[in-house]
Amino acid sequence: MMNGFFDIDFSKLMDMRVDYAFKLIFGTGTPLFLISLLNAVFANKKIPRVIESLTVVNPYLEKSSEEDKLSILDIRAKLDDGSVILIEMHLYNTDELKYKTIRSWARAYGEWLKPNEAYSSQPPVICVTFANGSMDGSQKIHKCCKIKDIDDNTVFSDALELHYIDMETFVKTINEAGGIGKGETEETMLANWLAFITEKDIKDKTIIKNICEEQEEIGMAVSDLVKLSEDMIIRHAYARRQDDVMLYNKRISDYEHRIETAESEIEEKDAEIEQLRLQLAELRSQLAEK
Repeated sequence: MMNGFFDIDFSKLMDMRVDYAFKLIFGTGTPLFLISLLNAVFANKKIPRVIESLTVVNPYLEKSSEEDKLSILDIRAKLDDGSVILIEMHLYNTDELKYKTIRSWARAYGEWLKPNEAYSSQPPVICVTFANGSMDGSQKIHKCCKIKDIDDNTVFSDALELHYIDMETFVKTINEAGGIGKGETEETMLANWLAFITEKDIKDKTIIKNICEEQEEIGMAVSDLVKLSEDMIIRHAYARRQDDVMLYNKRISDYEHRIETAESEIEEKDAEIEQLRLQLAELRSQLAEK
């Protein structure tokens, strides 16, 4: 493991919230980092699932028709018991994210069910989504959703398990508290991994450096990130991905602005039409009186 974490210039490292960098660390090479991250997610909600090994598989979810959209996940992994885990990193556009996640789950569920197999043999599909913002305004850092009975709150089926992790709220909490240890940012392995993933926005870098010194897996991940960030070919590919994402989101922002402008103009026209109707009604009333 690399020594001298306090000498690292974190400003020169790739942002782990960019899906390209996220895949490099968690989706390629050693599965140690992905296993540790996922175990931290499950442990954070006291889910009795401990991953010892996994296989990263094809990230594509095939289209069911020509009109359907092709989904490309950041990382898709399969566990020894057949369970499938879909992992996605989203730095932008959280508005539609929960619906996209449910759709990805639906597409993956049943994908490996063989002919004549019982439906009950279908292993669960687990979605872990990292989002830079809240999807429901709850400001909850880690939300876990399952299918439950509405009356007694018991789990109806383990087939569906959705984890939403709000990185923006995590960073805000860390910066306000001045470190890990407040509320949902207690010193858990998930908080440590999140600090590594979101380090670009964490003001006190000693928080990250101390974690690297204390947690061997995270220290190893940082060491790998340092090497990858210094590779010019990888760095150029990362920069291109950043540009593509920024351009894509600018186009979305432009369309949203145009829609808002059009809606505003429609509202003004509707108000103008209503005013003309009132004036017309008044004239007709005056005419009737004469």
